[in-house]
Amino acid sequence: MKKKKNPWWGNLKDFFLLFLAVFCGFLAENYRESLSNKTIEKEYMLSLVEDLKSDTASLNTYITFKKNKSHLMDSLANMIVSEEKHLLGNQIYFLARQVFNDSPFVYSDGTIQQLKNAGNLRLIKKRLVVEELLKYEKKVIVLHDWDENDTRTKSTFREMGGKVFNSQALNATMDEELNFVVPTTNPELVTDDFQTLNELAFQIHYLSKMCLGNSVRAASLRKDAEDLLELIHEEYELP
Repeated sequence: MKKKKNPWWGNLKDFFLLFLAVFCGFLAENYRESLSNKTIEKEYMLSLVEDLKSDTASLNTYITFKKNKSHLMDSLANMIVSEEKHLLGNQIYFLARQVFNDSPFVYSDGTIQQLKNAGNLRLIKKRLVVEELLKYEKKVIVLHDWDENDTRTKSTFREMGGKVFNSQALNATMDEELNFVVPTTNPELVTDDFQTLNELAFQIHYLSKMCLGNSVRAASLRKDAEDLLELIHEEYELP
């Protein structure tokens, strides 16, 4: 007895049902992946918010420190070339030690490095957030570059300092716990040569303006961090 063949439309129906099952499975998988990506994206944004808050706090400290140091360096430079410098030894030596004091801006880049290294910037669907984040990172690099100039200026001061300061007296302005100590013996400078003193004062004034300039750059960077925080909260409806 011959086997009865299914009509052609029956085969078409079976094919359609199979296609529909595969297509629905594809849609379901895409939906699950989309939900997963959205969850990961939001987790990155929450982490980025914490990094930016940390940056803002660090920048506040940095700005205050740089402004204060600029003022101290101007005072030091003026004292070194003052006609009354012989009476100001305690203050001069104490402030000279401040040249090497620093409070760097510590950039919290953990989240952005994860995003870049894992190729996950593509997960951030809010492209304006990505653009502003990358602009922010570039400004951080600029600030760090200027801080390197600050370091080079301090190196010049270190090279010249031996011609102006008594090494033992300068060393005594820091105790064993690395606290700054004001001398009580009114130590003298080792030279009265105006050209040498003026050259050192020039470097100190330059350092002062570097500090002031970096405080302005840091203030601009802090504003960018605050704006980026606001943008992320708005775009992702974060609390």
